[in-house]
Amino acid sequence: MSTIEKNVMASVYVIHMVRTLTSRLALACGVLCLSLIAIAMLVSVPHVMVNLLSVAHHGVVGIGTFVFSAVMGTRFIVQCALFIGTIAFLLVLIDLIRSISPIRVMGS
Repeated sequence: MSTIEKNVMASVYVIHMVRTLTSRLALACGVLCLSLIAIAMLVSVPHVMVNLLSVAHHGVVGIGTFVFSAVMGTRFIVQCALFIGTIAFLLVLIDLIRSISPIRVMGS
């Protein structure tokens, strides 16, 4: 390969890498990871799990009440991290569902 071919291929590789890293899925995964890290740093996850297990015997209603109370009773920064993480999770889930759904052909 000549020098110009190497330069062109290197440029194509860089463009491909940048497009891959800035895709919606990659950004959503990155935001999801960052929100999980922020929540883990701001909340005592073991205490939340212990409290969740203590109300789990009340069934879905008890768990729902616990989750609602826990979210509403926490700091605003944690609520923001939870909201952003939920949106990022939904975007990842939507992309996952789209990727495993069968391809639809126009006109059939």
